[in-house]
Amino acid sequence: MKRSFGLLACLLTVIISLLGCTGTTSQNTVPLLLEYNNEEQTSYVKALWAPEKGTVEIGKDPVLSYPNNDKQVVALHWEGPDSVTVFTREATSNLAQIQTNGVEINVVSLAKSLPIYYDPMVAYTTNEAIYAAGVGAAATTISKITATGMQQYQVANGTFLGLGAMDDKIYVLVGKHQPYVPPETGTIPGPSIMSIILDVLNPDGTMTVKTVTDNYDASILTLAELDIPFADGCFYLDSLRLDVTSTEPKLVEVTSITKGLKTVGTATKLEPFTFYEETTFPSYTKYRDYLVAVGQTVGPNELTIAAFKDDELAGFALITPYSWLRPIPEQLKTTKVYTYDAHGKQLNSYAINTPDSVVVPMTP
Repeated sequence: MKRSFGLLACLLTVIISLLGCTGTTSQNTVPLLLEYNNEEQTSYVKALWAPEKGTVEIGKDPVLSYPNNDKQVVALHWEGPDSVTVFTREATSNLAQIQTNGVEINVVSLAKSLPIYYDPMVAYTTNEAIYAAGVGAAATTISKITATGMQQYQVANGTFLGLGAMDDKIYVLVGKHQPYVPPETGTIPGPSIMSIILDVLNPDGTMTVKTVTDNYDASILTLAELDIPFADGCFYLDSLRLDVTSTEPKLVEVTSITKGLKTVGTATKLEPFTFYEETTFPSYTKYRDYLVAVGQTVGPNELTIAAFKDDELAGFALITPYSWLRPIPEQLKTTKVYTYDAHGKQLNSYAINTPDSVVVPMTP
């Protein structure tokens, strides 16, 4: 009897140990939502990626899908891999056409606040509001749109660069070009210098203006439309980070992120960019312990997903070949995702259907 009890105790210890390991493992994964679009519907398939191990588990069925021919869905906000807020023009909070599979859905109707003629250029979302930026010749109109109303603000002290929201405040990053200074020689062009300004829109409608720098080299900001990413209270301009909560916000170079992206760029034999105009800033999302970058970092035929922990590269994945044409060309509708460790060593590869985009949810 004592022997049997001892065996049972050992068995329980093993089970508890295994459960503990499973919990730890789940903390070391990043959920990826693979978005697919066709003429009839938009759908999302969940994949669990372990950056350090280089494993990817891809679901067989969509966790969310909805028809896209009526354009009633305005935006989505993923808070964790199993919870999503759907902003819609519909006057109901119960949309039968939205199909879910294991995902908790919250429908926010904007029928009372979003004019039928207004197609917002969504720059940022929370689980209660969408934030849009209407960029004009003389000013940018910032709109906060909720189920109960729409608040609008005018930002006229620079060109719109990016937008984020946190703790009831809206943070708008703008750039103001300095007067052009002719080069000292006739052969070397002068640099394009820009002042970076942070406009803080307070809940009472007032604006606090903070000059970040008067000496930013804007020669790389060549795209017609910019949306510098905002995550976890910070804007990210390549390897530069701007903490909006600082009393005197400054652009700070995160050298470890620079080093990590260099590892990504040198790990393969992919053809690098010829012109910077082919790319833009990667998006950044904070998911638990990871800061995850998604975008083009190597060349025009790949999509990078890089995870940083404590600003150090933890692992990355490349989807290649990848096309940015929409609809995706027939010959590129299937591809592979290659996973790598923090040193650029390839770990695994998986065949997948080419997604239109990859979404990383925010920390639940």
